[in-house]
Amino acid sequence: MSESKASESKPPDSKSTADFYLRRLKLGVVLLVLLALPAIFHSKAAIETLYNRPSDWVPDSLPEKIQFNDFTEHFSVADLIMVAWQESDLDSPSLQQASQILAPLCQPRRHQDEPVTLDSLQFDLLPDWSADWVRQIRQLCGNDHPLHFARGGDETLLRMTSTPASIPRSIAIRRLQGILIGADGEQTCLVISLTDSGLKQRRELIPAIRQMVGRLVDRPWNQIAVVGGPYDGAVVDSESVRTIRTFSPPSAIIAAILCLICLRSVPLTASIVTIAVIGQGLVLAAVYYTGSPMNAVLIVLPPLVFVLTISAGIHLSNYYLDITSAFPSISRGEAAAGAMKAGVAPCCLATGTTVIGLLSLTLVRIEPVKIFGAVASAGVVITLALLILILPGAMVLTKPRRGRALNDSANENSNEHANGGTNDNESERGFWQNWIRRRLSRPWPVIGLFLAMAATLSFGLSRLESSVNVPRMFLPESDIRTQYAWFEQHIGPTVSGELLLTFAPLGEDDDPLDRLAVVAKAQRTATKLPEVGGALSAITFVPPIPRGRAIRSTIARNVVKKLIRDPDSSLRSLGFIADTDDRQMWRISIRMRRNENIDMGDQIATVKETVESALVDSPIPVEVTLTGSISIVQKAQEVLLRDLFRSFVAAFALISVVMMLMLRSVIGGLIAMLPNLFPTVALFGLMGLIRLPLDIGSVMSASVALGIAVDDTVHLLSRFGSRRARGFGQIRAAYGALSQCGLAMFQTTVVCGLALMAYWFSDFVPTSRFSLFMFGLLATALLGVTFLLPALMCSVLGKWLAHSIGSDPSASVYADEPIAQTPSDVRRLP
Repeated sequence: MSESKASESKPPDSKSTADFYLRRLKLGVVLLVLLALPAIFHSKAAIETLYNRPSDWVPDSLPEKIQFNDFTEHFSVADLIMVAWQESDLDSPSLQQASQILAPLCQPRRHQDEPVTLDSLQFDLLPDWSADWVRQIRQLCGNDHPLHFARGGDETLLRMTSTPASIPRSIAIRRLQGILIGADGEQTCLVISLTDSGLKQRRELIPAIRQMVGRLVDRPWNQIAVVGGPYDGAVVDSESVRTIRTFSPPSAIIAAILCLICLRSVPLTASIVTIAVIGQGLVLAAVYYTGSPMNAVLIVLPPLVFVLTISAGIHLSNYYLDITSAFPSISRGEAAAGAMKAGVAPCCLATGTTVIGLLSLTLVRIEPVKIFGAVASAGVVITLALLILILPGAMVLTKPRRGRALNDSANENSNEHANGGTNDNESERGFWQNWIRRRLSRPWPVIGLFLAMAATLSFGLSRLESSVNVPRMFLPESDIRTQYAWFEQHIGPTVSGELLLTFAPLGEDDDPLDRLAVVAKAQRTATKLPEVGGALSAITFVPPIPRGRAIRSTIARNVVKKLIRDPDSSLRSLGFIADTDDRQMWRISIRMRRNENIDMGDQIATVKETVESALVDSPIPVEVTLTGSISIVQKAQEVLLRDLFRSFVAAFALISVVMMLMLRSVIGGLIAMLPNLFPTVALFGLMGLIRLPLDIGSVMSASVALGIAVDDTVHLLSRFGSRRARGFGQIRAAYGALSQCGLAMFQTTVVCGLALMAYWFSDFVPTSRFSLFMFGLLATALLGVTFLLPALMCSVLGKWLAHSIGSDPSASVYADEPIAQTPSDVRRLP
């Protein structure tokens, strides 16, 4: 019986433990090789699907999206670009030639029996390279007709001045100013509508058109201005792809170098960085598997998963390094087992809280943000599982580091005195130890300072704004912003909105001119507003209507009536009137100038309310709606901000419950959430105070911020609870926990923050701002966890923070034991 007990008390075979972890490492390497295949190939496929269209992000259930879908279904003019250059004046040869070169790429016109073909087009009047260029574009798009139409402002002017409209040229030009013709009455542009096949290849098609025009007029391509929704999307697509391909490799290299400096272990560094890099590829592949295209929101997904993986890996590695440093006689296998016993529980808890923060993003109704939350949560779980599988083997291959720990022992001072004093480094270390202990012995000034900062910055939360303004996604000197500025200066505003006037179906007894008069009044009212720079509608293309009873006047009115009634008339072909079984819709296309300092939502509301007020006494019942790109983008901003708050509240509530369960205390869970709330309140409050709007790069970061901040909190609470379970006082337990976890938390902040800062050099503002925001978030979270949380532990509130699930007294590490250890004590460590 005594022999049996003696055998049970023997320490585990350290060699067998090391061999077991090495076998797991080999299995993990094989698994990583297998996962690398989809991570490489399907991540590349995901990048190739990158396609940004904010109108697709808004859910179809919203009234604004229903109106927008209804508009695009009946008018089909949502995908327009406008191209202009210095010589694109009315009647200029270059404008006509550009239109003619694009003609074979356009779909057959409604009133034309045969489409324009390469054979029917007179290429002898055009540059000799134009036919080959058309063939290349057709091959690129996989479609002979990637364009609906391509017409210059001169063609529109000709249609207005010709029969049946016969509008005087001066009047026609005045009607088109601010829309297709500049204030000088000469500068105009080329209007191009893209089909679905053209939109899918817009990244290549639109630059090709731009280069074609530049070649035609002998100007550099960057002197050809292009504006419009498809072009905005193409630029965002291209910059998103460039950001991923350009900055992901240096980010990984920076992380690897910093990891190696911090851990001083090639096996640990290689394991962590490899898993993080493959994790990046896997989340991109996961997006590809969902069938949803990549977009500007999802490009911050890979670096975020990379950061979370690095963070967990550094924490686990530091448990091993601390143990080997504190217990010189322990074997590598036993140290690895002890590190996993002490570190896996808090890492799993930390990952769980991060997953909750990420999954809360699925409450946001913007589709890319929902995908972001779901895919990112799956990604961090997979990478943590890989770390747990592989890191113990890497630990066994890592040479133990001696004398690394900042030990907290009752014998420390006596040892120094016994040695006759300390050297300069020991004196400096002693100074900081004493300084930290003094701060911990007086916790309330620190707590008060943090609460005061949080209260002050929280005033900015009510001033938060969101923005998905595409030009603002780029630097002021960028090509896209230069083009928009040139276009607005020479031709007119570029923000488009669509006023829809909805009437009852046009009956036989109804006078179409009555409806025309209502539309005319609405257009005059809108164009008088300072917000509106120009408008285009059916009114623009009909001649002045005489009111007399003369035969000539009667004939003129009848001609206009016929143009309105006839669904095949030239007026109807312009796309400003649409009929359904239960209504008739008239469209007024308005243009508004881009202004980053003015809320477009207020401008939209002003235009709609003013027109509604002007038509309140209309003799014909009419319903006024404002839709189009301006309305749907504004709605996306509102949904982003509103759902961001809902997402954060849900994440805060769920993580609070997790913390309560972890600490076995409702009060303790709420107290522990204070340091986790501080980074979010501080950063978002500061953004509100300085009026820096949330964009697609930072909008999901509130919930993510909460999840990341909890990571360090869980590790610190776990070690604090472990030391309290061994009988240490609050101050000494807090100091010991901070001594052990502090270096890992600092390393995580430095490695992850500086690795993400590689993206700061991107010209794509959302990505650049995301990297800066995440660095600030990590740094602020570090301040909260290293100052506020230990202060809370040492105050009277600390008694509710000492009973964490992760505090396993048997999972001892150096900060949980005195320096002097007996061999039997050390052997119990795993």
